[in-house]
Amino acid sequence: MKRFKLLLFSGILLLTHLARGVTFQIADPVEFGKIINTNAVLTTNATINTWLEGPVWIPNGGYLLFCDQNNNRLKKLVPPGTVTDYLVPPANTLINGTMLDAQERLIAAEAGGAGLQIVIITNGAATSLCSTCNGLKFYSPNDVVVKSDGTIWFTDPGYNGGIGSPPQAGFQAGYYVYRFNPTNGNASCVPVITNGLIRPNGLCFSPDESKLYVADSDTTRHDIHVYSVSASNTLSGGAVFATVTNGIPDGIRCDIDGRIWSSGGDGAYIFASDGHFVGKIKFGLVVNLCFGGPQYRTLYIVGQPVVTSIPVLVAGTPAIKTVKIHSDGGAITVSWNAPSTGFVLQESDAPESPESWTNSSVTPVMTNGTNVVSLDPTNSARFFRLRLN
Repeated sequence: MKRFKLLLFSGILLLTHLARGVTFQIADPVEFGKIINTNAVLTTNATINTWLEGPVWIPNGGYLLFCDQNNNRLKKLVPPGTVTDYLVPPANTLINGTMLDAQERLIAAEAGGAGLQIVIITNGAATSLCSTCNGLKFYSPNDVVVKSDGTIWFTDPGYNGGIGSPPQAGFQAGYYVYRFNPTNGNASCVPVITNGLIRPNGLCFSPDESKLYVADSDTTRHDIHVYSVSASNTLSGGAVFATVTNGIPDGIRCDIDGRIWSSGGDGAYIFASDGHFVGKIKFGLVVNLCFGGPQYRTLYIVGQPVVTSIPVLVAGTPAIKTVKIHSDGGAITVSWNAPSTGFVLQESDAPESPESWTNSSVTPVMTNGTNVVSLDPTNSARFFRLRLN
């Protein structure tokens, strides 16, 4: 039997729905109904009595990776509940934020005094990508996202580094946000946010990558800030987008409609694309979260001491898949990064009509890690997109 309770909070009518294993606090019933079925069941996938962090879904295999920081290892969860060690790094190398790049390679931020770098993890080994910026070391990289152009963006709030507060000799002048181009080495690392944030922590891009959201996890702040991203990857703005009212925002993710899902002290917070509070999956401390499962419609949540999951009605933003069009005056090619697990190429002659999009019958050829489709020129317009299958 469903039970409801009405609460008046800061002038907003909140509807609290007590479901099986979870409480939903609903501030915007219309928007909340688009994303969560209040009959959904919260599943406890694993109980590990330590501080858990950095979840990421691996589509090519169908499993979740997350970080067991107290035991200094990266764990693998095969749903619903099979947990094994995935990577045991050197002592005092605390893997924190993780993300896939467009080629579905695992990128991670290493905290801990033996880490302090951004790495790529392949075949059970971590290889350093960026350990300094302008010749200075980081205090403790925390979270990481990858833009569709291949640039890697990460935060350095200094947690678990053991370095002391900035400035320290040989280290950056403060806790900053960085952009790194892996094709150009450490020389391409650039601080992109050097003021306005005290402890920059979780970060994510909007679906069209025109906005960058950054959580400030300082105990005097509980805010998520938003920045406009230019075509040349410069940032502007930085206004407060939303505020977490219990605990701090740590990990944040965006769904395909532009909503922000954030960790908090009493659950997972959900904010609309304009920043207003939609509601909360309220059950306990949430440290980080990500979307995964079939079509990225499962929300995975980690905290202390559990990994939990709940089905949702909207897909989260997975690894970015961007279609590129090229013509040399003759044949036209459509290309995108491979692999593209879970995605299908669609085409239309009337893109404004959702019903006009159909799965393309053309077969891509993989060349140098890229899916390529060759097309003959025509006088009629054809439009292409990648969508989750």
